[in-house]
Amino acid sequence: MREKADSDLVRRQNRLLLLEALRQQGGMARVEMGRHTGLSPASITTISSQLIADGILKEASAAHAAAEGPQRRGRPATLIDFNPKAANVVAVRVSIDGLELALADARGSVLARRASRTATYDANPAAFGKVVAGEIATLLAKTRVPAKRVARAGIAVQGVADSQAGAVVWSPAFRGRNISVASAVEDRLGIPCRVANDANMIAEGLTGIDRARYGGTAAVVFMGWGVGMGLIINGQVYHGPTGAAAEFGHMNHLPDGPLCRCGRRGCVEAYVADYSLLRWASGHAATQPPSSNAIPAQDMLALETAAHRGDPNAVSAYAKAGEALGFGLARLIVILTPSRIVLAGPGTRAMPLIRPHLDRALEQGVVDELRRTVEIEVVPIGTDMIIKGTIDRALRHVDREIFAHGPLTKRVRELETVA
Repeated sequence: MREKADSDLVRRQNRLLLLEALRQQGGMARVEMGRHTGLSPASITTISSQLIADGILKEASAAHAAAEGPQRRGRPATLIDFNPKAANVVAVRVSIDGLELALADARGSVLARRASRTATYDANPAAFGKVVAGEIATLLAKTRVPAKRVARAGIAVQGVADSQAGAVVWSPAFRGRNISVASAVEDRLGIPCRVANDANMIAEGLTGIDRARYGGTAAVVFMGWGVGMGLIINGQVYHGPTGAAAEFGHMNHLPDGPLCRCGRRGCVEAYVADYSLLRWASGHAATQPPSSNAIPAQDMLALETAAHRGDPNAVSAYAKAGEALGFGLARLIVILTPSRIVLAGPGTRAMPLIRPHLDRALEQGVVDELRRTVEIEVVPIGTDMIIKGTIDRALRHVDREIFAHGPLTKRVRELETVA
């Protein structure tokens, strides 16, 4: 019995190893799979054949391989990739007064999107999960995808998320706290659901794009309607025991500073987020409570324009943001010494105004021997990394919890029958 258990474990591990390689590299020939996984040619042949028989992977035709893959002399290699019909996942992004949803196939390609205006701040905490479940149901109905075809749903929120309880502990999008979401989706639709922090989802998306670049130890800082962080440790996004790790935006910058949306004073977010920048520029940051509304993009563009023209209040606002961000990153570098810090989100558009003050604070806050080994880069603000990362994380759960076990032949045939 022990031998059988060990054999099954090795089988699942090898299947997962191959699936992870395909997630990272895309469709590959069998010989390339061996290079990326370290498995023998015989193992690659056996495992890939099993996964194809289970309906999880599929072979591309020779013509398709020649068109999509690298050009080679002679007979083109057959590429193996995920069967897009093997499963679907749904990603939901919750923001202030809005929901954005995306339906993706097993390869991670987005098949459909839906956006809705939802009054989140005053939403009934007991009913909000049902609202999310209803929006998912509407998306699936419009795309004619049965709920049983969806293997997992992921929900990304700003603020503190408890992935174990499937709840939003606190978020500036809500007046209330401890809002249960996942259970309503699971009860209505039968879809396993996870709730996670949106900055962590950006980190998940980056590791999905380029694990070599964003693996190791790295930090992703989101700047925009709030300030969040995703931590990557040894190539894996660190969510903490409950999913609430790395709340960088709510680390204190100055005691008794301006009020943050979280209810405390002096947080990094109270200096760097969009609402805080507008508040500093108004000259009333010390006394004005933070806005609970989403800040229109045109308001931030107007503030940036004013700063570039030399308006002293606007220039001062971005200077304070750069200083708070820089000292916060200095603490992070001293503790974690990441090889890379990635700045992402709409707030990075103002980086020319922020960066000189950020760099000055880093110089003051951490010794050069630690600082010079860290590379700081900016992710293009147009990249929708929250939805992408939520999809990627959901698919990695499907790989580990479903596809690595198999077989799924019967289930996939059932799904294709109703398609």
